[in-house]
Amino acid sequence: MGWRILHLMKPCKISVKNKQLFYEPGDGESFTLPIEDLSVVVFDTQYISLSAALLAAFAEHGVVAFSCDQTHQPSGVFLPYHEHSRYSEMAHLQIAASEPLKKRIWSEIVRQKILNQAAVLELLEKNNSEMLVAIAGRISSGDPDNREGYAASIYWKSLFEDFVRRDDGNIINSALNYGYAILRGCVARNVVATGLLPCFGVHHSNNLNQFNLVDDLIEPYRPFVDYIVANMNFGDATSLTPALKKELVSAVMHTCYINDNEIQILKAVEITAESCARAIRDKDFRILKLPEFKGPPRLAQDGE
Repeated sequence: MGWRILHLMKPCKISVKNKQLFYEPGDGESFTLPIEDLSVVVFDTQYISLSAALLAAFAEHGVVAFSCDQTHQPSGVFLPYHEHSRYSEMAHLQIAASEPLKKRIWSEIVRQKILNQAAVLELLEKNNSEMLVAIAGRISSGDPDNREGYAASIYWKSLFEDFVRRDDGNIINSALNYGYAILRGCVARNVVATGLLPCFGVHHSNNLNQFNLVDDLIEPYRPFVDYIVANMNFGDATSLTPALKKELVSAVMHTCYINDNEIQILKAVEITAESCARAIRDKDFRILKLPEFKGPPRLAQDGE
């Protein structure tokens, strides 16, 4: 899969030319990009014309594309459709997965999410990091006591001052939601690529949500977006500027650790999705590989 992000914020036409993406702006110079190098494309304007051939090429190369609404928040996502060669086999294994297995996978996800939240607080020199570590150590199978929710209430109060997560008028929430949406699409791309059915989660089970499994696997990655948002300079902005959105899109280009190896988040979500598929296939939650916070995330170099 690719490693570059293309964020389109001006009226333009995009198509396929000589097996490359051909960009024609309303004003300015045209250029081409190798489609196989692309990982994410964001259509951050409603004045973009694109060809069906380009969408087919996106699907072939595993590119995830986002459309944005009139408020410039990601509102739709284009994903490859069942490209895995053993899709049917994997789907049957996923549907047949036992409840104990799914509960153990979920408890691992919750534990790592809370540990990553604790690392964010520690790196930012905020209070209650040690309290979150203690809560993570008490997670049991399936998290029946909802320690995830308890940890979240402590985390948000510690991370931002006078902050309410559901306040849509707060620019911090706008930034978090924007970053999460980009991250969610990247996780969805890799879930589909492994042959997993994104609608069947290990914990999330909303019948109206086609991305339940994605919303499970994204949880330990959210703190990486939180950390970037906490370090952003919003100035006097009341809504997200192009520069701020560019910074948020770059979140998936930052690094994390899996098994003591520093890797780009785009690669990490691929490893997490593949390990989830293997954990389901082999009926062993210990196979699951999740991201860890070990020092400040850094922006990885192109192709790293």
